[in-house]
Amino acid sequence: MTQNPLTPSDTASLLLDLETQRCEAMKRADFARLREILHPGLTHVHAKGQTDDYESYFRAGGTHVDYRQIDRSELKVQVLGSTALMTGRQLLVAVRKDGSGTVRIDSRVMQVWVQEDGQWRQLAFQTTPLEMSITQET
Repeated sequence: MTQNPLTPSDTASLLLDLETQRCEAMKRADFARLREILHPGLTHVHAKGQTDDYESYFRAGGTHVDYRQIDRSELKVQVLGSTALMTGRQLLVAVRKDGSGTVRIDSRVMQVWVQEDGQWRQLAFQTTPLEMSITQET
């Protein structure tokens, strides 16, 4: 029996679900799940321009804050074979673990997802802040 491949619409729905899972894993600090969702060839460009690869993201980039809120909106997915482009807004609120304040970033985000061995994973992430603030805890 031949299995029918997913339509671009089905793939877009799957990727939107994976993005929800990625955001939830970040809020739960579920790094094992994030390692499954993120591609080993990851390039992650943060709001201030610093760049992490897969290993540095887990060493420092994505692990030094407690994510309180990650809201995605205006998400659009373009599926191009085994690659997909996701764009949209992201509102992120996180408390720095070193106690130096709460970060709030409203941004536009572009992500590249790739399918390998039947699994979709995020290969690239670029956030461009529209508004960013850091409030100090008192």
